[in-house]
Amino acid sequence: MSLVLFAPCFVAAFWIGEGLIAALGFEVGGPVHPPLWAGMLATVPALVAFALPLWPTWYFGRRAVRDGRRAGMVPFMIAGVVALIFVVLNTVPLGQ
Repeated sequence: MSLVLFAPCFVAAFWIGEGLIAALGFEVGGPVHPPLWAGMLATVPALVAFALPLWPTWYFGRRAVRDGRRAGMVPFMIAGVVALIFVVLNTVPLGQ
């Protein structure tokens, strides 16, 4: 159930990242790329917002394992892979 949180967290991460770049005075998607410091300033909070579902999946997964359900941490592993892919897709372009 906590994996469903990725949908609103994705929207929040998008708003945060794009909003911070725009607030810093750079055109989003324009021909001029913002400097690295501005990209990092917008990307890090967006990544944190997207990774928020990791906490409930870990918490409830540990409770399930403690209650004897061995597969309780599978949603956490799925969430970790999804968050890692999101991090890679959003940080690799910063260096270009």
